Parts: sequence; C-alpha cells; structure tokens
Amino acid sequence: MAEEMRLVVGIAYQAGPDPRIQKGQDGGRDFFDAPELERAAHSFMLSKQEHGLFHVDGSVGAARPVESSIYRNPIPWLVSDNADVQKALAEMAAEVEKMAGPDDLMVRPGDWCLGAILSPRAWELYKAGKITGWSPQGVAKRRTTRR
Repeated sequence: MAEEMRLVVGIAYQAGPDPRIQKGQDGGRDFFDAPELERAAHSFMLSKQEHGLFHVDGSVGAARPVESSIYRNPIPWLVSDNADVQKALAEMAAEVEKMAGPDDLMVRPGDWCLGAILSPRAWELYKAGKITGWSPQGVAKRRTTRR
C-alpha cells in the first residue's frame, strides 16, 4: 500500500472582507485588501516558516508548506463535486457564484492559497475532522477605515 501524501490545500487568507462575517468575536472585522495580502504572502514565504497546531507553543513542525500562490484568475474558482455546479461554472462564472452552497469553497481573485504536507500526527487530526483550515498567526495594527 502506498504511503499517504498528507497534502492539504486551501485558502490561507481571503482577500477583502468575508461577506458572511459582519463582526468578529472581538467586535472588530479584520481583513487584508488584495495588495496587502500579496505582500504578507510573499513575506511569509521568504521568512522562516514555522507551523504549529491551534496556535499552541511547542507544536511547530505540524505542517511544511510546499505550495503558495495568489489566485489571479478574474473568474472565481469553485471547488465542488456537484456536476451541475461544474457545468454551470463552465457556462458562466457569475451564475455559479450565486449558486454556491455553504459547503462549497469559493476561491476569488486575490485570495492566498497554501498547500502543506502535514506531520503524521497532524494528518490524523485532519482526517478526524479536527483540522479544518488555516489560521494565520501574527501581529498587526488595527486601523479604522471610513466609508
């Protein structure tokens, strides 16, 4: 039996505000615009890459990045097993975005996509549904924007 690859790929960070989130747990609404996110993604790839689990000290080594990209296609990319959704995407991307359901993953222009090989322990947690996405950890300064 071939050894599992332990590769996970997903959106590391979405460009712009998530339309599903009006206010975060802390009362704020944090996001990067596309140019800021691209700079952050490049800085991440050029720096020492240490990845742990659940922001817990001592868990470094849980993931090793092997892919990193900014989605640059002007047409959103929908990840779905639904054949009807795949056909609609080929016909008209704008209509597909309207059809997207809560379990579909919409990758939009400017989003930062990341792929990593997980450690055996992290892989088991992923397969058990305990790891469900990326969570960037870092320091930022919150600023208020006027609308």
